[in-house]
Amino acid sequence: MSEPKLELLVGAAAFWDRAKADMAAASRRVLVQAMTFEADAAGRSVADAVLAASAADRRVLVDDYTRNVINDTMLPLPFRPAAVKQEAADTLAMFGDMAAQGVGVRITNPVLGHPLRYPLRNHKKLLVLDDAAYIGGINFSDHNFAWHDLMLRIQSPAMADWLAADFAADWAGRPMAAKAAFGPIELISFDGDGARNAALFEPLLDLVRGAKRSVDMISAYPTMPFVAAFAQAARAGARATIYTSAASNKPVVRDYLIGVAGTAGVELRLTPDMTHAKALLIDGETLLLGSSNFNFASYRTSSDYVAVLRDPALIAAFERELLGPARENAMAAAELKIPAWRKLRGRLALEFADAALARLRHGPVRVIDWPVSE
Repeated sequence: MSEPKLELLVGAAAFWDRAKADMAAASRRVLVQAMTFEADAAGRSVADAVLAASAADRRVLVDDYTRNVINDTMLPLPFRPAAVKQEAADTLAMFGDMAAQGVGVRITNPVLGHPLRYPLRNHKKLLVLDDAAYIGGINFSDHNFAWHDLMLRIQSPAMADWLAADFAADWAGRPMAAKAAFGPIELISFDGDGARNAALFEPLLDLVRGAKRSVDMISAYPTMPFVAAFAQAARAGARATIYTSAASNKPVVRDYLIGVAGTAGVELRLTPDMTHAKALLIDGETLLLGSSNFNFASYRTSSDYVAVLRDPALIAAFERELLGPARENAMAAAELKIPAWRKLRGRLALEFADAALARLRHGPVRVIDWPVSE
């Protein structure tokens, strides 16, 4: 088996320029999966490319999050802006157009009118375009394309086939908890079951806890149990640093981190721009990246991908293009001056949410066809 060719693509423009070309060249399969897929300029560019593709197998999996949240606005709530309502209608029409033109469309983790199903998300971002595959953090919407994020391009028939099989399992409503090694990369698929997610995450948490020199994370929303693993690494003598956004779209997570990081011996640094990247580097030798936010939702209930990489060239690219700029531009968390009550509120809110997710179960219905009749 030949070694996979790996390419780190930082920013939506670099990712989409590369992926659009691969999609246009694909003859066998165009498989696309995302949590957010909206009918704005970014989302329509992806939908148009899928429709223009000549591949024999064209399928799209989109999570039910997109039918409930548009542009970070909850659709079931009252007083939604007119522009949000219009984009929600346009998004449903976009999926209908794809289905009418021969693209298979299915909805993962449908809420089905039960509010307690809302947190149980399929959080994967995946493209399989013949023998090229992409995983990472970028969703298909304008605000996601505007955020600082990354995707990993993988050129490998064997790995593309493995990811296509994982896509097929999600498509059938039977998500897989699985992992496989391909040379310098191990791929892990989390199916959202709490016990199976925990079992697959435990070796990754052990890698963090066992860091000898350093452990660095860039993530929008890191929480327990990963912050605790960072604290354990710090107590053992490693330099433990977390980079997250000062201007977070989920400030409760940022406030929680500011409250717990210092006492845990973890250095918290805040980037000036919104970063949606999800990556973790251990001792400069082992890089974890994918769709997982390294938080309690990933650990408890989300379907996600994580790649474990020990490829020196790719790690050098990560340090040059992401970690280096974060070190240079981020500020100390103390500069933000968050009041003590907000730190406490953040910690209590996330501890409550973690305990609640630990009690939720997905149930038997993990996918429904488009068009939807409920």
